[in-house]
Amino acid sequence: MTATPIICALDGALLKTDFKSEQILHSIKNNLDRLMSSRIDLQRLELERADASSSDFSIPMNQSVIDFLEIEKARGRQIIVDTGEAVKNVEEILVNKIPFDEIMELQKDSLPDSYDYIGSTGTNKKIWAQAENKYLVSSNSQAPEGFSGHFSEPASSSLWQTIKAIRAYQWLKNLLVFVPVITSQQLSNPTALTSSIIMFICFSAIASFGYIVNDLLDLQSDRAHTTKSRRPFASGALSAKQGLVIGICLLLIAIAGCLFLPAPASWALLGYLFLTISYSIYLKTKLMIDVVSLGGLFTLRVIGGAAAIQSELSFYLLSFSIFLFSSLGMVKRFAELHNLQAANKLSARGRGYRVEDMAPVRIIGISLGYMSVFIMGLYINSPLITEYYSNPKVIWFLFPLLTYWLGRLWILANRGEVNEDPLIFALKDSTSLLVAAISAVILLAAN
Repeated sequence: MTATPIICALDGALLKTDFKSEQILHSIKNNLDRLMSSRIDLQRLELERADASSSDFSIPMNQSVIDFLEIEKARGRQIIVDTGEAVKNVEEILVNKIPFDEIMELQKDSLPDSYDYIGSTGTNKKIWAQAENKYLVSSNSQAPEGFSGHFSEPASSSLWQTIKAIRAYQWLKNLLVFVPVITSQQLSNPTALTSSIIMFICFSAIASFGYIVNDLLDLQSDRAHTTKSRRPFASGALSAKQGLVIGICLLLIAIAGCLFLPAPASWALLGYLFLTISYSIYLKTKLMIDVVSLGGLFTLRVIGGAAAIQSELSFYLLSFSIFLFSSLGMVKRFAELHNLQAANKLSARGRGYRVEDMAPVRIIGISLGYMSVFIMGLYINSPLITEYYSNPKVIWFLFPLLTYWLGRLWILANRGEVNEDPLIFALKDSTSLLVAAISAVILLAAN
């Protein structure tokens, strides 16, 4: 007697996410790489793919389902993967990963006379109805009535995964929009403060939109990374379709906020959106251009904050921002290279730096940082400072503080004690927080 075949749904059962959407994103990423790359870059991309495994496309799978299929296959049962709809290249992606006999798009008239079915809550009810035994894949702890078996995948809150996807903790960087309202002594002005708060919300929404675009386009490289593989989209906790919905909602929030801001502020937001998407798609792969872009993204926050309150920015503040944040961008790259060196790797996929570049990265980064200290010294010594501070000489105490903090940051980075984001490191570092608190006291004393 022939054993009853097992049919397993592709999306939601065998896979944690949507195969067709992932394929579309993978194709978009490859096309963008080719469109925006020079001939030399294209040769590098081909070499990277040649050195990669048999397929450069990976997708998160439900291991408990795969384990079950392997056991049943060993018992002589036929394993059929139901694609649900016509999709390409499924077989080459699943080969050597699951013990399938056939991959097909099942229709009502193509169903076997007898079969067991493994699916999710989104499975076609007609297919469920004709199955002898039904196995459900869900996050519930127990199978509903009428099912022969149940594969319970670890559940996580969709709200929590959404918060992780939009990287809400990164919104702290958008506090830079309040710098102009502070330096222009307008914190007590309710109109200016309200505009700054709206600008903060808009920047946060657009920044999170950029993170989602970045994560969706970097799915393959993230899944090959030790820590980034745990991100919501890379791990399959959120699907690409959910990412699209979240991204649209974030853009609508930003557009709504622009209705309450002056036109120059909206242009600053649009410039930030363009630069952050360009960075995600292309600029982050280019040597040095990526760091300049990061410095520009931080500086645009300051420019946007000034535009929101219709205040002019000084040359000193703009120059200080560009040099300081470019230095922090170099810290980030140096930390990444240090981690690669520790892992005995020569370079990271999709980046323009190699481990051998650590020395020049360190030199350039330190130089940029102390250029910001120099600019601060020029500002403190300029006549402009007397327009905003009654005791401007007190601000000189910021000079040694910034010198100390930057020097310490780079020394710790050289030791490998700074993670890949220096600002997040600073928020967790008690010494950095103490320096920030002392700086705030100095500014208050200078008023």
